[in-house]
Amino acid sequence: MLSINTVRQQNPIVLNISNTVTQQRVADAVSFFGGSPIMFTDIEETSDLLNIAQALVINLGTVDHYSLQRAIKAGQVANQLGIPVIVDPVAVAVTKVRQQAFVQLSEKVNFTAIRGNAGELAYLAQIDWHSQGIDAGQGDLSQLSLIAQKVAQRYHTYSVLTGPTDYLSDGEVTHTITNGHPYFQTNVGSGDMLDGILGVALATESSLNSLCWATGIFGLAGELAGEAFPSQPANFIPAVLNQLHQLDDDTIQKQIKLN
Repeated sequence: MLSINTVRQQNPIVLNISNTVTQQRVADAVSFFGGSPIMFTDIEETSDLLNIAQALVINLGTVDHYSLQRAIKAGQVANQLGIPVIVDPVAVAVTKVRQQAFVQLSEKVNFTAIRGNAGELAYLAQIDWHSQGIDAGQGDLSQLSLIAQKVAQRYHTYSVLTGPTDYLSDGEVTHTITNGHPYFQTNVGSGDMLDGILGVALATESSLNSLCWATGIFGLAGELAGEAFPSQPANFIPAVLNQLHQLDDDTIQKQIKLN
């Protein structure tokens, strides 16, 4: 497992093509976890910024033609530089625009990791699921491990399927994490925050283990935040950020629920 102290000492720069709804939350998550966030919108900055970054996070939550072209260029430059690329296919099952955007991106960029909920990743795995937009929707819960595995195999990447139980796979090995709290679902942008944190982890060590470690830490921060504010979901995200800042390696090792 990685050390949170190592992450904080390295302070990796994570470049983000963000969902416009959640930019501040993502930037805060990266920073409180131990990374350094940069958000950008001008395609002309792409190469300069990636030359100083250690990871790229692409969120397709508010995709349009211009942001897609920016994402493709950034992904290609990141591939050339050997920088990890994390993609969040937000609500990809819902509209043709999002589906076509993801196809174009996946045809031109190699992904290090894809992170999404059950509905999003089930669509990518071509497994039946009733998707609810940004929410996970409904389907056969016994299929979740298979969904994570299929996405990893189909796109030659790591997959991170998040929900009450998280499933992470490289196509052969699949791990589960059961840390977390229901208030993650109440607070829009929680998954986007994890995208940024995964970027920090992969910038430090590009492996399935680092993704599991980072996902577990985020879930643990949510558990502890939920305990501190059991009936105050609006106070949950600030408490999660405080926990991300305060967590130490000993607490992490003892309380992460990873299988």
